[in-house]
Amino acid sequence: MDTSHIRYTIYSYGVKNRRNPNENVNGGTKYLRDLLVMFDNNLRLALAAYNAGEGAVKKYNNKIPPYKETQNYVKKVIDYYNKYKQSMG
Repeated sequence: MDTSHIRYTIYSYGVKNRRNPNENVNGGTKYLRDLLVMFDNNLRLALAAYNAGEGAVKKYNNKIPPYKETQNYVKKVIDYYNKYKQSMG
């Protein structure tokens, strides 16, 4: 698998050392923000793009790709998000 696009993406968001937690969280947060803008604040599509890549979501006409890993990832993150929102009242 060619991972050069992944290296470019993380580097473009200021992540020079992916094992540095501060760089990793800051870069990932910026990337997710941009994905939310790209997909009109649709959290599910932004999460799918975060996991499978922007191109995969676009390839499937702005729908969650039929990849089991991506579908599970989106469901899991949304479940955690909803539990967190409930706990905050």
